[in-house]
Amino acid sequence: MNIQKLLYQNIFWRGLFFVSGFLLNILIARHFDAAISGWIYYLFTIFSFLTLIGSFSLEAGLVYFGSKEEISQEKLLSFSILWTFIIALIVVLSYFSLIGIGIDIPMIKFQYALLFICGNILLTFITGLFYAKQNYITSNLISIAVNFFLIILLINVASESWLTNEVFIFIYFGSFLLTGMVLLVIFSNRFSFPKFRMIKSTELKKLFKYSMLAFLSNIVFFLLYKIDYWFVNRYCSLEELGNYIQISKVAQMFFILPGILAGALFPLISGNHIDKVEATLKIVSRTIFFLYLAGCGILIIFGKWLFPFVFGESFSDMYRPFLFLIPGILALSTLYTLTAYFSGKNKVAVNLKGSVLALVIIVIGDALLIPKFGIVAAAMVSSVGYISYNIYVMVIFNKIHHSGMIDFFYFRLSDLKKLKESVLKNIKIL
Repeated sequence: MNIQKLLYQNIFWRGLFFVSGFLLNILIARHFDAAISGWIYYLFTIFSFLTLIGSFSLEAGLVYFGSKEEISQEKLLSFSILWTFIIALIVVLSYFSLIGIGIDIPMIKFQYALLFICGNILLTFITGLFYAKQNYITSNLISIAVNFFLIILLINVASESWLTNEVFIFIYFGSFLLTGMVLLVIFSNRFSFPKFRMIKSTELKKLFKYSMLAFLSNIVFFLLYKIDYWFVNRYCSLEELGNYIQISKVAQMFFILPGILAGALFPLISGNHIDKVEATLKIVSRTIFFLYLAGCGILIIFGKWLFPFVFGESFSDMYRPFLFLIPGILALSTLYTLTAYFSGKNKVAVNLKGSVLALVIIVIGDALLIPKFGIVAAAMVSSVGYISYNIYVMVIFNKIHHSGMIDFFYFRLSDLKKLKESVLKNIKIL
């Protein structure tokens, strides 16, 4: 299959998934207002961190060894199912152990956690297996369908006697397990999964060894990206927390395209399917930088009234912090392709060291400034951390390829033509 077609498929379907998710996010924000939606997404963040720990970032190894076909799909799928079951058991035992020592955890929060964590681990693993098969459509299509199902439910909350806010929140957290189960069935049928096959100890060792650095890097990056939520939750009001989380979600919209490209480039770089990788990454990075600089400029002009218009009047405090987050958005947007490069070249340690540097800066800055200056300080400190991360990774890349950093940012009109003729045509055919 032509890699150009694969890239277009990934961009299109992953883009639709993020758009559907953003629409759902807007409706949740407008329906529940800043305080309650902030609480929902704060729980979401805590559960996401527990999911990251439970998954051990093994999806990175699934994609890496699956795309290289060093471990069979049947073994990887069997391992994914078994690992999800083990994590479910650990979550249940952990809950009753905490109850046993007198720590009161509401049953409903335990149910949210169990559905979310197990569902997301299964969903992430099966999506990785689809991606290793260069199938970027199926997992995104199912996720889009589930998001629109949730949107329809949310529109009808309170119009049906059974569909209360509490019921919707339960279904929302349960939707991740539903998506994972549907994808499991589809993958099993499509790629012939006749029986359970245990992975060999040597293969398991390779899987964990590769995923360990990815896990450490993802843990640090998650904290890098979310640790400010904890400081804001501790020192600011629920309304400010809700506003700040929505700022982060707007920023995440800017990361959709770089994330899609990075997700597509990772297995291609791993399998050595890309020629002239240095030129490819630079053209992609500076094109993204140029487009996002223009996008941020539009939000600088219109954001003050646009944010409350889109999310509701309770989100009127988003604009000023967003201005301080713009440099960080631009820095992270141009970083995605480089982190994919180092991951694909099995040099995840570079990403890890850069993210640790940024995390240290953010933790110190948040602890010193958020108690006094609130969410504006949180945004400003995050930008400083993201820029530091960007500079570190680019310096390492340039030492390897002996090139200048300016080429990652200096956009030329000819890049649009090169992006099609040079970048895509310099990608080998599988």
